[in-house]
Amino acid sequence: MSPAAMAARLVRGGPAPLDPITIREWLWGEGFQIPGTAEHVLALAEPLAARPGMRLVEMAAGLGGAARAIAAATGAHVSALERDPDLARHGHEMSIAAGMQRQAPVSLVDPETFELRKGAFDGVIGREATHMVEGKERFLRVLVQGLKPRGGLVLCEFVVEEGRAHRRELASWAALQPHPPSVWTLRQYRDCFLSLGVELRAREDVTASYKGAIVEAWERLLRTMNLRSLPRPHRLGVAAEAERWGRTIAALDSGALRMHRFHAVAGAGRPVPRAVG
Repeated sequence: MSPAAMAARLVRGGPAPLDPITIREWLWGEGFQIPGTAEHVLALAEPLAARPGMRLVEMAAGLGGAARAIAAATGAHVSALERDPDLARHGHEMSIAAGMQRQAPVSLVDPETFELRKGAFDGVIGREATHMVEGKERFLRVLVQGLKPRGGLVLCEFVVEEGRAHRRELASWAALQPHPPSVWTLRQYRDCFLSLGVELRAREDVTASYKGAIVEAWERLLRTMNLRSLPRPHRLGVAAEAERWGRTIAALDSGALRMHRFHAVAGAGRPVPRAVG
């Protein structure tokens, strides 16, 4: 449903609640909770070369929109794993409504303790999946162990710039996250991939396109919705969400926070037995 149509329902006292989940779907599209459309997700997943018969995992899946998009476009089976109970429950209901509960199921998972069946998956994709995980090395090890030989891992993740972690913009961004962030540097990701024996095939700073997606979504929302027509509590909800994304942009502009895309291949390197701090 479009933002304008949803706003009309809200003004009439319709049943749809105005919560962060609703607002983020207005911004990014049905089934999506973070920047990036279905087309963006499909482009991000291209290195996995998904096709019918393949089994993929999506971490931090939210409502499962990305998993359903990949499954519908490629015929692959995509297990969507999400830590937030409300998102996981609603996401699985959306998969059922789309007739994709088998091809793209959405399940609840604790990223600090989860396990995957070893060697069971052809690929893993995660968007903003690790920065709020305390045990990142364990998290990535479980993902790598769950991959078949030469299986692909694609991550789009926040990275903190060395020497800029003290910036107030970073602390302001962190204060509004649902879980305390523990953001790694680029060097820490590289060292961890090396220790896990994976080959880092590609690494790209995608901060500019990520920020552009945020700005474009908010501009589109403001063009298509008459915010003044909403009840005051609903306007306050939109304002709170705007502040959250405003702080994200400020942290990105400060240079302390960046968004990077990683593509790695399992079993392509030699593990180095050392921990990453």
